[in-house]
Amino acid sequence: MQTLNQITIPVWPLEDNTIVNNVSVTYRQYGLPIGTAPVILINHSLNGDSDCMFHWDGVIGKDKSIDLSEYTVISIDIPGNEVAKEIRYDHLPFDKISARDVAVLFWLTLFELEIDELFAVIGADLGGGIAWEMTTLFPKRVLNLISIASSPITENWLVKEPIAKNEFIKSVFYSVDISRNRHHILEVAQLIKSNIHVIYVKNDSNYDKRELRRFYTKLSEVKKNVNFYELDEIEDTIYLKKNIEQVDRVVDGILEKEYVNNVA
Repeated sequence: MQTLNQITIPVWPLEDNTIVNNVSVTYRQYGLPIGTAPVILINHSLNGDSDCMFHWDGVIGKDKSIDLSEYTVISIDIPGNEVAKEIRYDHLPFDKISARDVAVLFWLTLFELEIDELFAVIGADLGGGIAWEMTTLFPKRVLNLISIASSPITENWLVKEPIAKNEFIKSVFYSVDISRNRHHILEVAQLIKSNIHVIYVKNDSNYDKRELRRFYTKLSEVKKNVNFYELDEIEDTIYLKKNIEQVDRVVDGILEKEYVNNVA
């Protein structure tokens, strides 16, 4: 298992104007050193954490789609996901923290690591929702948004209550909404400069796929760089451990194309 690193964020402003001071954030780093390669951020899922070599086994590694000889990979833990039992988070106002707040915290962590742009941000379920929030916060700092079995608004299209590690993580998931206190969702999404790669799962019963597809179809009419992919089946969309080769093939195709077009 990769070493769990820790960094302190001095000031974390929340959506409701609450200021949280001195937040301990844990993360793991894989692949090439920061500053020497394109950076991929992997956001963990509802029941995941920053241990990508476990949760994304089959997608990340040598000669995999996320090739650690070509990229720097960062994965950040949401404070309260229970990965670091020894860190105290008693001072955090968990009842006030939204997915957008987590997206802000992730950006603050990246900035502390001297990373100001991402080749890609990837996430499934909750991780995908936070990826959407991150790209709307800084529409020009992410080249590729790769959303797997996730949505830019959770409650509008959620039809089945998901299993989550704890109630706080579930509340963050339910708070995903890139349009909140902004404009209509299509207007907000249209401003994102990233290439948007949406990966559907046929047997995913958590979302109303008809409504999601309607949204993405409308988005593709006003934004050219929106791409759709459909996986036949994933037995476990939370851990991505079964049928992971399908995810690997799709992600590999996306990253290879974008790497050749923008890096090589």
